[in-house]
Amino acid sequence: MTRRRGPPGRETAAAESNERRSWYGYGHLTRTEKDGYGLFLHDATRIFTEVTVFSLPVLLFVMDYPASGWFDAKATGLLAWAVAIIVGTLIRGGWVRPRGSETLGWVSLSPSLLALRVPYFNAVLALAIFGGLQVGTLLTTVGASSTVMVAGGLSVAAVTPLIGFLVFPRFAEECVARLR
Repeated sequence: MTRRRGPPGRETAAAESNERRSWYGYGHLTRTEKDGYGLFLHDATRIFTEVTVFSLPVLLFVMDYPASGWFDAKATGLLAWAVAIIVGTLIRGGWVRPRGSETLGWVSLSPSLLALRVPYFNAVLALAIFGGLQVGTLLTTVGASSTVMVAGGLSVAAVTPLIGFLVFPRFAEECVARLR
């Protein structure tokens, strides 16, 4: 995988190639050609780590949030977290084009963009998790059935990170452009 120059702040090479770096132990790195399944797994582990580490504040808060039944912050949080990882993986692998950008690929790991991830990821996940809970509560107060309440809450918990992570690469491009 050669280093391709894309817009500042974007990793376009991973979206345009089937090669990924692999580690064989003892500090030996190499590049290997992967099939679609291998690419998805490789990119999913990268995005899983990224989303989880930078979202730890909200994820830890959700773990301590009091449960009020089986539909609580943990249920909406698990769905929002999983959707964020899947969307990020699909963008990084080049299977999905981020909204508002013509460039394929995920956001690079530059220091300023690492710092941007913490507030952005936490805000998107908090909005998804607690927005889903609020929609569920609202539907309960207007007399909706428990099935409608759960479906409404989980819909908000899924759609919010879907939109938030589809827009994140464009948001990062704008932030890099303003810093230059």
